[in-house]
Amino acid sequence: SSAAALDGSGGEFHVVKKAAGDRGPVVSKGSGLYYSDFTPHVSVGTTCYQWASKGFDMQAQTLETLKASPFNKIRMTTFPKWYIFNRANPVETGAPYAISPGSAAANASAWTCVGEHCPSLSGSFDLKRFNVSFWQNYDRLVGALKEQGVIADIILFHPYDGGHWGFDCMGGTDAEKYDTALDKFYLRYAIARLASYSNVWWSMANEWSFNKCKGRGVNESAKSPHPSPSPVWDELFETLAAADPYGRQASIHNGNLLYNHSRPWISHVSLQGMEETTPAIRQKYGKPTLWDEVRYEGNITSSFGSLSAAEEADRFWWGAALGVHVGHSETVLRAAVKDDDAQPLWWAKGGTLVGESPPRIAFFKQLWASTGADFGALTPAHASYGQAGDPVSDTLTGDSVQLVKFRRQGTWNVALPGGGGGGRAWKAVSVDYWGMTTTELPLPTSGATVAVDVHTLPFTLLFTKSAATAA
Repeated sequence: SSAAALDGSGGEFHVVKKAAGDRGPVVSKGSGLYYSDFTPHVSVGTTCYQWASKGFDMQAQTLETLKASPFNKIRMTTFPKWYIFNRANPVETGAPYAISPGSAAANASAWTCVGEHCPSLSGSFDLKRFNVSFWQNYDRLVGALKEQGVIADIILFHPYDGGHWGFDCMGGTDAEKYDTALDKFYLRYAIARLASYSNVWWSMANEWSFNKCKGRGVNESAKSPHPSPSPVWDELFETLAAADPYGRQASIHNGNLLYNHSRPWISHVSLQGMEETTPAIRQKYGKPTLWDEVRYEGNITSSFGSLSAAEEADRFWWGAALGVHVGHSETVLRAAVKDDDAQPLWWAKGGTLVGESPPRIAFFKQLWASTGADFGALTPAHASYGQAGDPVSDTLTGDSVQLVKFRRQGTWNVALPGGGGGGRAWKAVSVDYWGMTTTELPLPTSGATVAVDVHTLPFTLLFTKSAATAA
């Protein structure tokens, strides 16, 4: 080190056996996700953006909530968020950077202010001096998630600053002259602190294309599944890849534009929206694909947070039929809370879950796990059953499992997996994901198809090979 105070200092560390049940970090291989012991992993994630910037009691509550939830990945920011329902400073935890003496943020009334009327604190932070207490607490949270078997999908940048703190555009607001030096300084520090945790994934940014100050060279006309150039983000990814000795999972979450996920530093595709082009995206990149954001169960007026619980839960079956891992979040308003910025919405703050989708997502996770299916070995396809127009169903097929999710009502002659064998080889159940039950569907003992009457939507069939045949 260049610090004289460290001259002559030393220490030691102990290498111990991994804990029982620890299967190692999750990594990408082809289109699948796997633990280090090669066990297939199905990501069942949630988004809870700035929970690490909220009060310590709420952080503890968030960890307790996760223990009782089906979620094995949480998307979380390092920087706080200034956005609807989120206009408050990180009073207890502090910001990632030290506050400069005499600055606006050093004023107690400005720092504790809540609401749209609060003064901007941009320029209040020493962007070359980190707030160590914030990062020590962040370390603790990532470690606690590891103990619970939850991946910390760390969002390194986001555009939800609005000039309040200035963390989104540390290199200036002119995209053509943007200087990445401070961004790189921050990346190297964050990676040095956090990369050693085996449950860490990197998300370079949330809605990267909305961070306009980093938009030099971007093509706003690019349409999915075609990506836009993104030279500033490429440069930041090069810094991340060079600084991370472990090569943790890394991706970037789209706004209106898609990133080029063929880049060597990208391990998986992180998506919001783009559902209709997802099959083409998955095929184009040949990497695990995650619908990290499918809109949220909630009742806020913004469209991103107004799905019903049924719609949110159904997204997991829809994604699975396309060979895609799916993530959840929740924006359910509390009627007793009148101040928007005091609303304890899980999506951004954590705390408790009050929606109805998590038990149904747990049912999905349990039922899918019971099949032993490996996303990386399954092939998604559309089926039209001889009909014109949009597909009738989305179908995911492998050697011992087939998932069929219908888009249209009617009676359809569904091809049996493996070209036939009928009831001699396969079992089929219709899935009531809301009631969390399955009903066995009789299969013919001969022939290659079974007639399925789809009288309501959503309607999902799950075929599994019988134990005797699979053996």
